Order: sequence, then structure tokens, then C-alpha cells
Amino acid sequence: MELREQLQSRKEAIVKRWIADILASYPDEATAAFSREKDPFANPVGHSVRMGTRGIFEALLEGKDAGEIHEHLHEIIRIRAIQDFSASESVCFVLELKKAIRAELGSAAMDSRYSSDLDDVNDQIDRFALAAFDVFAQCREQLADLRVNEMKRRVSWIVGKINDRELDPELAQVEPGEEV
Repeated sequence: MELREQLQSRKEAIVKRWIADILASYPDEATAAFSREKDPFANPVGHSVRMGTRGIFEALLEGKDAGEIHEHLHEIIRIRAIQDFSASESVCFVLELKKAIRAELGSAAMDSRYSSDLDDVNDQIDRFALAAFDVFAQCREQLADLRVNEMKRRVSWIVGKINDRELDPELAQVEPGEEV
């Protein structure tokens, strides 16, 4: 049996272990909630992790390149990018897949027949991790743009209020903080 066939036959166990490893990066109470609740609306983090990991693992089995898994990476990273995770903490979940694979393959992971194939899988996972960092950077950039636009909107609103006060003689007589 080839390595990819072994991975396919142990797919559910590998993905389940990988999800548990990812969710373990959250506080204990959150981990329990993310693991237990299956409703995507009540548990968007758990849902995103489950959907993203399955998509990434399928792409690994199919031999897809990093550019083809952007959507699956984005599923997980967009949430981690707005949380208090550093860049490395946000994308290290991809590398956790290696650990899950080795744990589930057991002694087969050490079999010399699979060493070349396992190296290829590890290289593919490394490329996925680099792509994950690109996705993280894009998400953080979007977040920064949103913050800048919100500040511009607020400043514009304040300037508008100041201009209204200067143009309207009744408002000019009202002290700041007074009701109009």
C-alpha cells in the first residue's frame, strides 16, 4: 500500500487529531465549546476549523499545490487573524498536520519504503504553511484597512459636526457636551 493510500485510509483519524491539536491552541473552556458545538452559527470557529482542515487534507491527498488551497486556508486564518494570535501562532496549525500524520501512521511513518513519499508530503505541507502566511498577511492588511477607514469616517463625522457648529449661529452658542 502506498503512503497516500495509507493517508486516505486513515483520513478521519488524522483530521480528527489535527482538529484537536488546532483547537488546543485556544483556552480550555473555548476548546471544549469549539469541539462540542457543531452548529456553524453557534460555533463559527469550530466550524471553520473543521471545514478548512478537511479541505486542506483533501488537497494534500490529491497532490494540489499551495495556490489551490487558498480558500481552505482562509477559512481558518481569517478568524485567527482577528484574534490575539501572532503570525506564527496563526499559521503553525498547518505544520501540526505533520505531527498528526506521524501519530496516526505509527510505525508506518518510520518505514523506509515510505521515506521518499513522506518527504514529498512534508514538503507539500511546508508549501501550504508558506501560503498560509500569505493569507494571514492579506487578512491583517484587510483588517488594517478597515480600521483606517473607520477612523476616517469618525474624523469626517467630527469635522462635519464642527463645521455645522461654525455655520449655524444657534449651535455656535451651545457649549460642547450640552444638549441641543
